[in-house]
Amino acid sequence: MKEELYLWIRNLAVFYIFFTAVLNLIPDQKYEKYVRFFMGLLLIFMMSTPIFSILGKGSELTESFLDNFSEENREKELREFQNIQKVYLEKGYELELEQKIRETLEKRGIEVYKVKVNIEGEETQANLVLKTEISQEERKELKDALVEEWGLKENRICIQIVRNESGKMGNPVAHRSTSGSSGDACIQ
Repeated sequence: MKEELYLWIRNLAVFYIFFTAVLNLIPDQKYEKYVRFFMGLLLIFMMSTPIFSILGKGSELTESFLDNFSEENREKELREFQNIQKVYLEKGYELELEQKIRETLEKRGIEVYKVKVNIEGEETQANLVLKTEISQEERKELKDALVEEWGLKENRICIQIVRNESGKMGNPVAHRSTSGSSGDACIQ
């Protein structure tokens, strides 16, 4: 009984040293209240363990705590895995869509400098940078084809032409095209 009391006091002393060290290592003081709350919960657990061990429930309490902690960690890891999986699927879809749009443009005889697709939530933005100058009518047809073929929204398709400073085709300094629709939202 005496050894258990000394062990308990030693654990509390180590806990307070650890608690003080953690509080001094917090990078921003706004997190201090959260650390104090969590450490307070741990302190309550440590203070109550001798009482439960006297009542014979110490091992059950520890097992229950570890089981709950393990279950929460598993759920957290599963959520993180699902989020990572979603990001990879979106990036893979973006790359696949970029390739398919590039193929569609090349089939129409349009030289492509760059195709960039960006998915944000439910919205898909497509930015096309072309080497070939196209008319307003061709622009409209191209947008309609992309809307029909890939389910993009017309106001989320941006068509640009690559020009250099002298106005000739070449150097990749893209300028925003004047397609007449005020809904173009181009990403540079």
